[in-house]
Amino acid sequence: MISVNETGFLPSAVKLAISDSPGSFRLIDDTEGKPIDIGVAVIDSGFDETAGCEVYRLDFSGVSAPGIYHLESDDGICSAAFKVEPHVYKTLKNSLLKSFYFQRCGCGLQEEYAGCYKRPRCHINPVRILGSEKTLTVHGGWHDAGDYGRYASAGAVTVAHMLYAYELFPEAFTDRVNIPESGNGLPDILNECRYELDFLSELQDEDGGVHHKVTTLQFCGFVMPEADLAEQVMFPVTSMSTADFAAVMCIASRVYAGYDPDFARNCIHQAYLAGQWLLQNPENTDFHNPEGCNTGEYTDDSDIDERMWAYAELLRTDTDTMPEERHHINPMSSQSDSRQDSYLANLSAGLELYLKEHDHSDGRSEDDGFGWQDVSCLAAAAVIFDPENHAGEELRNKMSDMLLERANAFVSMQEDGYPVSMKKQDFVWGSNMVVSNRADILILASIALRKKAEKTGEDIRALTLDIELYEEAALNQMHYILGMNAMNISYVTGFGENAFKDPHNRVTIADDIERPIPGMVSGGSCIQLLDEEIKKIADDSTPAQKCYFDHHLSYSTNEIAIYWNSSFLFVTAYFDR
Repeated sequence: MISVNETGFLPSAVKLAISDSPGSFRLIDDTEGKPIDIGVAVIDSGFDETAGCEVYRLDFSGVSAPGIYHLESDDGICSAAFKVEPHVYKTLKNSLLKSFYFQRCGCGLQEEYAGCYKRPRCHINPVRILGSEKTLTVHGGWHDAGDYGRYASAGAVTVAHMLYAYELFPEAFTDRVNIPESGNGLPDILNECRYELDFLSELQDEDGGVHHKVTTLQFCGFVMPEADLAEQVMFPVTSMSTADFAAVMCIASRVYAGYDPDFARNCIHQAYLAGQWLLQNPENTDFHNPEGCNTGEYTDDSDIDERMWAYAELLRTDTDTMPEERHHINPMSSQSDSRQDSYLANLSAGLELYLKEHDHSDGRSEDDGFGWQDVSCLAAAAVIFDPENHAGEELRNKMSDMLLERANAFVSMQEDGYPVSMKKQDFVWGSNMVVSNRADILILASIALRKKAEKTGEDIRALTLDIELYEEAALNQMHYILGMNAMNISYVTGFGENAFKDPHNRVTIADDIERPIPGMVSGGSCIQLLDEEIKKIADDSTPAQKCYFDHHLSYSTNEIAIYWNSSFLFVTAYFDR
């Protein structure tokens, strides 16, 4: 087997593949149908515990001419075909973004935009507040994953990935992806995020608290969303969802200010209300499903990192967003300056306190600070990339140290075997999220170093080696998801000869269309063996990378989720900017 990124490579990038057997290898130009005179070097070999075999790294970085190629061994084993071209990730990036349109709730998907995946409106009935007979109309948002639930923290983190990407490299989002709003003057990434932000806004109470989720009490069967007619319920307010909401609304207020000032003002107003709720409710209100409910919990026994992120964004945005209109957007502006100063002091003190309490030394393998359960690196991004440095130099340095510490750890993980920053214990439910989150952190580290050079006047050449090291490590994470893995499979529907085809996604199962919606990321290998389907082909002795089954009943290895897509969108956008 020769596994390779089945989408392809940038012309100037390091180009690697993995073989599970030794030998001689050559590069074949598929257009000409013959080998090309560029060497393929076996640069390393060793036993990879996560793959359960000896692996050999193949380097063919000498090829830079645009074309379609594959690798071939002297005994006739061939890799999948791949491209080399300057914008090799553009179509992938746009498909990852377009996938959110297919997850929209509450609207019909028209053939003009959805093609064969068109469908009527869904989940349009009023929503009942849990524990009462009161109902509300709650519009829109994205179906979270393979189910039809809508979850505040999951949605907020997903939008944050997308908005941070737009803030940091807006040049990556100039294409239209054919959604109903295309051509309205906003980049399509902001059009798509707006659809979720409007839904999240409806989850906030008058006192600022934000409800945890809107779902049915039980997961429905494998039916189309318009056939899911069970009662939808709004679950209680939690500190986790309120903090995540506060943070993402701050980001939105900045990003949309130049496009829709009224919407931006409302975002910051809601963010401040959520921030005040957090200051007035310092205890973690961890969520657990009530009896009779089995939809996603998104439970978290600590909200320290969520509060840290919220306070970092509130502190940054307080004077950064439309200062000339501050009296319109700041709910405390009618109070005395001393009260306002006290509010800011509380945010600053809270941020410092939560940074001290957050234990970042263990690397938290669950998602490493860029996912829904640990958002500490989202907090770091808020502080590090704040042009006005509202948090102060000391906190910025601490956040930078945390980010770079993790990035360095991820680089060192790629020294042996498959060049992917994953240990055996990291292959949990949604392991591909861990892979892409770590790529995101490596990318943030490279951006942080560039910005440091710009600010301090330090010679960028002195930092180039580290920047290139981080970027190459991030690309290796991408290569893993796109086919350079022990399953020899691309974990994105529609991309690669060996792309997975049978996701745990109710629409894909119920729509009677053979091809799955393109641009959706699989959860990937999971050593926890949480469903009966994966147990049919794997057990505790199965190597971590091989605990995967491309079957819709294997929910623990083959579900899709919005925050897996958004994390990988961040990666592909950076390398296609």
